[in-house]
Amino acid sequence: MASKRVDWGRFGLASDAEREASETTRLKDPALEEGYYGGQDAELFAEEKGDVPWWKSTFFVSERVLFGTWDGVFTSCFVNLLGVIVFLRAGWVVGEAGVPLAALAILVSVVVVLTSVVSAVGICERTRMESGGIYFLISHVLGSQVGGSVGLVYCFGQTVGISLCVTGFGESMAKLLDLRWMWAEEAMGAAALLLLALINVAGVKWVVKVQFLLLLLVLLAVIDFLVGSFLKHPEEAGVTGWSAVTWANNTRPGYTEDNSWFTVLGVFFPTVTGIMAGINMSGDLRHPARDIPVGTLSALGLSTVLYLMFAVVLGATVERKVLLTDYMITEKVSALGVLLLIGLYTTTLSSTLASLYGSPRVLQSIAGENVVPFLSPLAKGKGPNKVPVISLVVTVVVTLVFLMVGRINTLAPIVTMPFLATYATIDYAYFALAMTADMQRKREARFRGQAFGTPTFDSRGTGGNTDLDHLFPERITHKKVITTAASSGTSSVVSSPDDHSSIKSDEDHLGKEEGGVSSSVTSEGGAPSPGGVGGVMGISSKPTQWYYHLCNRWLSLLGVGVKLAMMLCVHWAYGLATLLIMLLIYVYIGQAAPGGPPGIATEFVFLLWIKNKFLACVGQRPSEYDQVVVTPLHPGVEVTANQLTEENEDFAARSRYHQSAPGGALPDMPKPE
Repeated sequence: MASKRVDWGRFGLASDAEREASETTRLKDPALEEGYYGGQDAELFAEEKGDVPWWKSTFFVSERVLFGTWDGVFTSCFVNLLGVIVFLRAGWVVGEAGVPLAALAILVSVVVVLTSVVSAVGICERTRMESGGIYFLISHVLGSQVGGSVGLVYCFGQTVGISLCVTGFGESMAKLLDLRWMWAEEAMGAAALLLLALINVAGVKWVVKVQFLLLLLVLLAVIDFLVGSFLKHPEEAGVTGWSAVTWANNTRPGYTEDNSWFTVLGVFFPTVTGIMAGINMSGDLRHPARDIPVGTLSALGLSTVLYLMFAVVLGATVERKVLLTDYMITEKVSALGVLLLIGLYTTTLSSTLASLYGSPRVLQSIAGENVVPFLSPLAKGKGPNKVPVISLVVTVVVTLVFLMVGRINTLAPIVTMPFLATYATIDYAYFALAMTADMQRKREARFRGQAFGTPTFDSRGTGGNTDLDHLFPERITHKKVITTAASSGTSSVVSSPDDHSSIKSDEDHLGKEEGGVSSSVTSEGGAPSPGGVGGVMGISSKPTQWYYHLCNRWLSLLGVGVKLAMMLCVHWAYGLATLLIMLLIYVYIGQAAPGGPPGIATEFVFLLWIKNKFLACVGQRPSEYDQVVVTPLHPGVEVTANQLTEENEDFAARSRYHQSAPGGALPDMPKPE
């Protein structure tokens, strides 16, 4: 007979090993782990504080790692926004356009991407957010056909942007080392590209760790540049220090050759195209709907201040002819020079690293949904975080091609077009989402007006569901669902709503909403849950966060027009070519993979909306159509309706929906001859 083991720890007599094991178990309570981290070890440096010795630690990701606002979204966005163009072309931008127009180009670029950011934030808040970044946002709202065409063009733009960054790195390194052979710049850029690709293969944890280090070096370079502007420099360098004369000479534009303000805008705009880096890592975030808005807007705000600071400092301290000819002028203005060069190299590497992280994941999502059939092998991933190794290899190969054939001033207008087209689509997606929510609200209000029955009112004084709503919850998708068990049994029947002062009708709640369906079942991060009554249509109401006041459908619609106009003004040939390529991909996807998910906002048709608005302006009433379910017709079968329940005064207020339609006798079949 086996003896029962005695728990000596109850009497304070446990051994040291048992006491340490008990303490470890207590600190790693499964309930707490599940509640706070979703069952995952979400700490970036979890291995360093774990109970496994460092020599037994896995230096590559063995478990999925999730990130938050600052360690994930802010870091990725900021290192993308403070890119190579700020250090190598800020002086050229000021020299061509002058300080006021250079600042205008900066602000226009920021405002253009800001409208897309708030549109993307609005989509994240009012629908669910999954992995796939930009592609998921567009395809979930507008359908996989639109999402696939725009997503491929976006990946192309990201690839050209990567080549832009490594080209700047190779250009600066070749000048620093005084390498004069033909392919020196390309060789330096290719070496940096391959090194960063290997870091991405190692896993997302190593990507974020390296980004932390690069972010620190970039901030040190910015401080070095700002301090150096107050120091005295040799006159032959063209740096005069803070001077009113220099400022006056640099306030007017001085365009050279065929350049214009739109050319300057086209060169600077790629600096801000990395703003969607946080959205592209949505699959590796703990709470995407909460982390993406705060991290992205914070990174954009800080970057805008630094852009304007570079323009003002260079315009007040450097002669115009030097601004136009010396691309390394920021190094001459800085105090030490070495720190700024380190910052220049690291910001190039950090932007490349973040782009190499996001673009292959978007390509992987497109391939995973089989939108483009021949891209299906790219859907494979490695490890718990599904690192897209094959997509990464394809991205690197395409980047090397553009690295060998391009220069910064040549690549910048090319990379501008795909991003403008993508951001215009995001703006339209939010506009269509908001308009679709309005259409659903009006249709549901009509259903609510036709509903009969005794209402129920819960303890909060809000109207409950009618009988039809209980049986058919898909009729009213905007009612709030209370999931707590305590509130499930607190509803009570009230004879008349007028007898209770705290009772409010559902129409009152409906009228308070701006333009969307009321909030559905939401998760902790604020994103609507795919299940529940409110998750049927997938659109929730506007949340109450401070940043959501920036989201406006009409600003998004205006942003669509502005971005399309910018594409034609910066370089009309590249702009038309980009739109034509998107159209061809759209047609190809429709032929190669028909029947894809239509999107939750495809009910809204822009041309039909324009037509109805025009009819309203000329005094005609636009046609309204109701959705009617038509029963199938079976030839030769007679169907009659029959009431199964008798009339009863107790249930006189209920609608009659308990009916049956028994079939009649089948006709005699003809006998074979």
